[in-house]
Amino acid sequence: MDSGFLKSFLPEIFFSLAIFFQLIFNSRFVNKVNFNYPIIYKETFYQILVVFICLVFIYFNLKIEGFFSNFLFVNDSGSCVLKISLIFFCILALFFIGRSFSLQHINFFEYFSVFLLSLLGLLLLINASDILSAYLIIEMQALCFYILASFKRNSSFSTEAGLKYFISGSFISGIFLLGASLIYGCLGTLNFNLLNWLLSFDFSPEFLFLKMLVITGILLITFTLFFKVAAAPFHFWSPDVYEGAPFASTIIFSIIPKVSLFIFFIRWIFAISTFFLDIKVLFILIAILSVFFGTFFALRQKRVKRLIIYSSIAQVGFLIVPFYTLTVDGFSYLIFFLFIYLITSILVWGNLVSFYNSFSYFKTFSSKVSHTFFISSLSGLHKVNKLAALSFIIIFFSISGIPPLSGFLAKIFIFFNLLDFKNFLGAFFLIMLNMVSVYYYIRIIKVVFFEVKGINKENLEFQMVYPTHQYELVSFILVCLLISLLFIFIYPTFFYMISHYAILSFENNSFITP
Repeated sequence: MDSGFLKSFLPEIFFSLAIFFQLIFNSRFVNKVNFNYPIIYKETFYQILVVFICLVFIYFNLKIEGFFSNFLFVNDSGSCVLKISLIFFCILALFFIGRSFSLQHINFFEYFSVFLLSLLGLLLLINASDILSAYLIIEMQALCFYILASFKRNSSFSTEAGLKYFISGSFISGIFLLGASLIYGCLGTLNFNLLNWLLSFDFSPEFLFLKMLVITGILLITFTLFFKVAAAPFHFWSPDVYEGAPFASTIIFSIIPKVSLFIFFIRWIFAISTFFLDIKVLFILIAILSVFFGTFFALRQKRVKRLIIYSSIAQVGFLIVPFYTLTVDGFSYLIFFLFIYLITSILVWGNLVSFYNSFSYFKTFSSKVSHTFFISSLSGLHKVNKLAALSFIIIFFSISGIPPLSGFLAKIFIFFNLLDFKNFLGAFFLIMLNMVSVYYYIRIIKVVFFEVKGINKENLEFQMVYPTHQYELVSFILVCLLISLLFIFIYPTFFYMISHYAILSFENNSFITP
């Protein structure tokens, strides 16, 4: 490997060194007797913000493309664009992560160090071009997430969430290794480029058993990736883990890893594109099941946090649909949908953090308020905060795919791409299920605007403090994201061109059908 190619990974090297020095500096600082052992989560927040801004500048000025250690990692311009997008969304989410972190009084700066380590793994996962390197990175990211899920040590729910996540994640890691061992035993390589080349040859009838073993290995790794993105029926772990984890960890789990996991999923599909026809139907089935389970389980939820979790499972179903088509346009629509999904997710969790802030404030006057947030808590919100009520209309109408909002545009692209391949039955089921999902989004709007009767004094007082306890910068971010949901519908070209450019610049883009 030319040492010049190593410069294409300078941002990751800088990021890893920044994490190391931040951890050493903060660990020494909090143990200073002179400062009375300070709590430094605000200082840590600004440190991370500076590191993220530096990372963006480095990626913008990075002009070198290359590979590392015999194509274990491949760095191309598309990966750089996606990393900048990931860090940008991390910066937006960081304000709400930091706020929810302080609300739950975790008070350990190591939390952010573990978060940065998981993000480092996710950045490297975008470049992974080998099953071995991907496994190591996914395990690094998963270990960090296990810690984040169980970080609130005085909460039995957090401990239970971390234990469930660890057990299910360990089991699925074994499945991944089993699939990798089958592929390596049959083909003698785990590199994506070599796999695509070897799988392009026809297997003679006497090697039919070998072909079945390879397909089994491919399916096992694919099932592992379905598990990681919480697609049904591999979603069993996510509702309990996301709900039991600290609120800051839930925001991280639902927003941050989606970009990296789906980009690696795309690279994996490129590598096995020759065998894709044998497992093509699996993707549309998984997509329909995800939308089905996410929709119908969300219907009976009374807690907002759990409803959002099941709603995200349904959205993952739409993200899986483009894998069925295996086209440049299909994957461009996937990344475009992913951008819209991240914007709406930050909006949802950001508004929820504001409500948790109100819970925390009101609890200082009343010991009867818990941190469990029900849909009924939004009753009559429009009477005390019309702007907050309006934001709920824009957010949930966008998620449900109602025009003129960008969520409608993202879903209509997915449907048209499916119809181009004459899969009318799959498109019909997805449209019907999406129509059902509109019900529980409208139910929230109904509670906000029309369920005014029966509001007790405590609930009304809680709502009265909601408008007065939001940071101006956080409110500005929420407003900008709300406006972007309308703007992207009117002018989607910029985001679509970024998506298209990222897909075309991948090393294996020649394996996609035109």
